[in-house]
Amino acid sequence: MDQVAALEQLLATALRRIAELEAALASMAEEITDLRRQLAKNSSNSSKPPSSDGLKKPAPRSLRGKSGKKSGGQVGHRGDTLRQTSTPDFVERHEATHCSACQSALTAEMVKGIEKRQVFDLPAPRLEVTEHQAAVYCCDHCRATTTAGFPDGVAAHVQYGTRMRAVAVYCNVQQLIPEDRVCQLMRDLFGATSLCAASVTNWTRGAANKMGVVVEHILARLAEGGVRHLDETGLRVAGKLHWLHTICDTAFTHYRISAKRGAVPTFLTGGTIIHDHWKTLLCPYERSGRPRPLRGASLARTQGHRRDRKRALGDGDERSAS
Repeated sequence: MDQVAALEQLLATALRRIAELEAALASMAEEITDLRRQLAKNSSNSSKPPSSDGLKKPAPRSLRGKSGKKSGGQVGHRGDTLRQTSTPDFVERHEATHCSACQSALTAEMVKGIEKRQVFDLPAPRLEVTEHQAAVYCCDHCRATTTAGFPDGVAAHVQYGTRMRAVAVYCNVQQLIPEDRVCQLMRDLFGATSLCAASVTNWTRGAANKMGVVVEHILARLAEGGVRHLDETGLRVAGKLHWLHTICDTAFTHYRISAKRGAVPTFLTGGTIIHDHWKTLLCPYERSGRPRPLRGASLARTQGHRRDRKRALGDGDERSAS
């Protein structure tokens, strides 16, 4: 009997140990699944910014489904193509001297009509130099010297004009061409051989200062209400990570750079805020009680995250993935 009791006690201990190991194994499996889910997060299935993807950027995934339509222009679509103009800048007449059939001589009296073909092209690019001459006067009464004034903006002995500066700033800011390549472009197209990157930087800074009033107006309009979209993305400033914060509606867009991702705008009043459900954005506007719909791209990322998590857990565990 003592031996049977000992065996029963040993079996109970083994069963209890097996249950503990099974519980520990289940906990470890859940933890591994959670860690895999966190490692699988990227900018396409979570609120992480694209800059956090590093060198392991996910393959682009289209959010649009198949429409069933053939590629290219659709039936009934009115195309937009280059058309002739009734007021060309130049007209070149081309004459023939001999008949294409019998080689007889042709004269102007034999012309019965004309066939038109138009070529749209850029004029030959070149810099135009305007010399401003200010007259210097010597008064007959007091012998004082007076020099006539130059137009606004003409301040240096030799300088580039406003159109040249505007093109450089446009290429640098709107087309995102670096300063050195802007100089190369201006040199190749217009022969501006003395243009340097420092000049492009100074012109851009000057244009930004002049636009200060416009920026304040845009920000004031966006703060009034209506439907506003909020987002942020990472970028490098002098080699360090910064954040570009965006506020926009159907008419205006405001950009602001900050060293902190959490420096989100909290001054917006009224209206509806649409964002990606990031906690830092969620908190100030959740307390306000205003509507806060999610962006379509954010919903798609959430669905992608749930789909990836479901795949990691197994197709049968739908409840844990939801």
